[in-house]
Amino acid sequence: MDMMWTEKMSVGNVIIDNDHKELLGLIMALDSEINTKNHAALPRALKLLKGCMNRHFYNEELFAHALGIPFAMHKVAHQNMQTEIDFLMYEIEKGSVATTCAIEHYSQFLRDWLIKHIAEEDMQMKPLLQAHPYDLKIDGISL
Repeated sequence: MDMMWTEKMSVGNVIIDNDHKELLGLIMALDSEINTKNHAALPRALKLLKGCMNRHFYNEELFAHALGIPFAMHKVAHQNMQTEIDFLMYEIEKGSVATTCAIEHYSQFLRDWLIKHIAEEDMQMKPLLQAHPYDLKIDGISL
């Protein structure tokens, strides 16, 4: 099932919104690989998704710290998702029959995760993200 970016998903920050758009695209690409039963492409698709997630989580943490947003629970949610992706990658590399059946449910799981991540976690940061410039600097690093 295709999922498209809408302005309702925007948190008002071009960096975070672009991360979300990229995550959405990677989840849809993974979904395509799953639907076409191209299981050989899954490890690469998951690696790309994980890399984008890691960068996005890092960006969110930088903004949260720069803006004084409490982030402990949000960070735990990030760590849980990273663990989930690591486990999925491990299971795919093992190539078990159970994994082949379970992988078909992951595309829905990932779409649901992204919607929840944006709507329930990142939208809490929206008022502060919208109120500050995009060129925040933290320890000499420009965001």
